Amino acid sequence: MVILSLQCPKCDGSENIRKNGHSTSGHQRYQCTDCRHTFQTDYSMKGSEPGMHEKIVAMAMNGSGCRETSRVLGISLNMVLRHLKKLNPLNRTSVIDEKNPIIISAVMDEQWSFVGAKKKPRWLFYAYDRVKRKVLCHVFGRRTKATLNRLLTLLGHASICYFMTDAWPVYSSVLPAEKHIIGKRWTQRIERHNLNLRTHIKRLNRKTICFSKSPEMHDKVIGWYLTIHHYQ
Repeated sequence: MVILSLQCPKCDGSENIRKNGHSTSGHQRYQCTDCRHTFQTDYSMKGSEPGMHEKIVAMAMNGSGCRETSRVLGISLNMVLRHLKKLNPLNRTSVIDEKNPIIISAVMDEQWSFVGAKKKPRWLFYAYDRVKRKVLCHVFGRRTKATLNRLLTLLGHASICYFMTDAWPVYSSVLPAEKHIIGKRWTQRIERHNLNLRTHIKRLNRKTICFSKSPEMHDKVIGWYLTIHHYQ
């Protein structure tokens, strides 16, 4: 006789488990009587196994494309896409203190990418705290003044002493001259961060066959990277 010791995967291994019927595929379901979480020990689809979502996201954040993730984990491409579409990234940071929202220097830059074809560019605009080395906020769009204004709107509640940018003329037309510093010398850290993004997220690489086919996937994967590394 084999006795199985079951533990709830959600509430730190609680052993107060009871049977809870069967799934549509015929597998036994269990329920934790403490947190009411329902789970299984056997799955017909590998993509539904516990921890699969975390594996898919971790691979996407470390240079793996969707098809590569599908091959390595042995699951379908559609399963990978469904998991990534569940991401809910932020577009602004929590490191800006609402009570003391003073930022010494905010470096701003824009990074090129595309969706579907190179004729359809989608730019990432973001602001970077040069002192704390944290991304402050980001937006996606075309390389226009309107997109830059959306970024500045997210920074509206913060008191920024200096803006540091490259020589793109639109910055000079929007930012106050007394606070605006122009020069590649002051944008080295954000340029280094641009390289990190292209290294860690495969769909941002310049020479690759991996690219986003929808703005939703493009924005969510990049946005989630910024969320877990800068906004949390």
